[in-house]
Amino acid sequence: MTQKVLEDFVAQIREAAASEDRKSAIRALLQDSQSRKDLLADAIAALEEDEVMFFEDETCSIWTCRYDPNVVFAPHEHGMGVQIAVYRGTEVEVLYKREPNKLRHGGNKLVKAGDVVRLGPEAIHAITADDHEQSIAIHVYEGPLTQIERALFNWSTGEEVEFSMENFYAMARSKVDMDEFS
Repeated sequence: MTQKVLEDFVAQIREAAASEDRKSAIRALLQDSQSRKDLLADAIAALEEDEVMFFEDETCSIWTCRYDPNVVFAPHEHGMGVQIAVYRGTEVEVLYKREPNKLRHGGNKLVKAGDVVRLGPEAIHAITADDHEQSIAIHVYEGPLTQIERALFNWSTGEEVEFSMENFYAMARSKVDMDEFS
């Protein structure tokens, strides 16, 4: 049943992504999905992996994402817009601005259960969950995320590091070891 809920929702997102005004159609669908956020959160929570790519083509990439409140994933870029719908918990977007030879912390955006936000193609962010609860969300990227070159950024120097899922997980930090998100 839970798998069917996600498969049906992914089909709806794919249809929205193929429409003429896809950004608005995806946003409207994600906002509407908040009326069944508990059902979607339970379906995502039942998955074995914290990040699962459900679909990808030229129009979009659809990922389910769970983030632990004790882990912060390194700053990275997407190279395309992403719309995020949080169904449980609070996802923290730790935003950065690129400066010559470094990144500067640009503030944090809290995306709470029931919220839908969009990060633009130039956004650089680290990501974690707030408080003591895992965040559960769907991220809809406005293109084929795994087909483009993009970068992670070294926490200390801001240097670009090739994005791979292996590097993404290897560069994660414990919140206990961090004084702040800068």
